[in-house]
Amino acid sequence: MGPPMLEPRTVAKLDPGGMRDIIASLPDQIAAATRARATRFAVDEAQRIFLVGMGGSAIAGDVFAAWVADRSKVPIQVVRDYRLPSYARSEDILVALSYSGNTEETLAATAQGIKLGCRGIAITSGGRLADLAGKSDFPVFDIPTGLPPRGAFGHLFGILAAISGDWTYSDPRADLDEAVAHLKSIREQLRPESGLRSNRAKALAVRIQATVPIVYAAPPFSAIARRWQTQLNENSKVLAFSSTFPEADHNELVGWVEDARARSHRPILLRDRDESAEMRRQLNITVSLISKKTKVEEIQDDGPTLVSRMLGTLFLGDYVSLYLAILRRVDPMVLKPIVALKAKLAAARRKD
Repeated sequence: MGPPMLEPRTVAKLDPGGMRDIIASLPDQIAAATRARATRFAVDEAQRIFLVGMGGSAIAGDVFAAWVADRSKVPIQVVRDYRLPSYARSEDILVALSYSGNTEETLAATAQGIKLGCRGIAITSGGRLADLAGKSDFPVFDIPTGLPPRGAFGHLFGILAAISGDWTYSDPRADLDEAVAHLKSIREQLRPESGLRSNRAKALAVRIQATVPIVYAAPPFSAIARRWQTQLNENSKVLAFSSTFPEADHNELVGWVEDARARSHRPILLRDRDESAEMRRQLNITVSLISKKTKVEEIQDDGPTLVSRMLGTLFLGDYVSLYLAILRRVDPMVLKPIVALKAKLAAARRKD
């Protein structure tokens, strides 16, 4: 038996908005997006592809770019800002990712790209971005409405894979059927109906409940570590952070070994069976050093392909954030501070 808090009835009571169902829909979202999108967007003379977005919309760009990094024909860069980099040129491709269509940073960067003459695509559920794209002859790829942006990851990621066949040296969609099957298989182990002993997400949420989680990974899993962080921030309403190896061994390792407060934090290390020999050796030594001061949680997925393992690890993190929210008795859906921030920004714009 697990904690009564994590029984299905209690999870449903504390999750009235249905975040558990949104999380569970990840493989279905990816499958629907890749089936429905046959359109391709050619690279042509582009020197780079900018994926422009913020928050839950941008993270799909992070994961996609990390997955295809070693087979992309041109560099793919995620931009989280009001402006494109100074080296953006008219031949470059701009992909605007905004679930709501009203993210002001994304709108500003997209408007700049239009002025530069960039070719573009908009992936959104509507809003001002859809209007802006329509006026500029950008293709608009629609996402179903009614979700929080972080809950639309599968739609965003699936559309990116579906339209990017000409951006990479092999069609990204080819691997996704296996990934979807893998996600569906582990979904049964992670849902609220699965007990603590067989549910890795519940067990990890219990272990990290009284700590500050810091999620680590090496490329290409660094983007997955960021997703874990942001899901813990938004769903669980906790301070959580993410970082990347091998860089963390050149600075953060000192804090883990020398700071007495390390015991109140919990390093969560996302690993992969295809780590290079050098990276595996370094991570193993790092774990042995940090373990002298605090427990290290090592996470590894057993999917058949890289994207299966990346998405499987992401899926686990989404469920961990749900169960940690339940343990903390907070609604995983609502984001009061972000709503307040956006309201104040809108009021400030009206005054300008």
